[in-house]
Amino acid sequence: MTRIEYKIEWMVFHEDEETHRSELLAQLNELGREGWRLVAIDPLHRAGGGWIPPRPAPMLLMREVTA
Repeated sequence: MTRIEYKIEWMVFHEDEETHRSELLAQLNELGREGWRLVAIDPLHRAGGGWIPPRPAPMLLMREVTA
């Protein structure tokens, strides 16, 4: 039997767009090695000026777990 497990991780934003991109990809790759897949990033959490929100944004992750 397979079931789905969900969790929320926080994506930290950086002023420098290149640093932000590389650290986000590193974080997602590490989670992917553990079987997690990105489902969504909360767009409503991205309030504030410019593309950088005032605080980390939640990422919804899922993975299949065999019982």
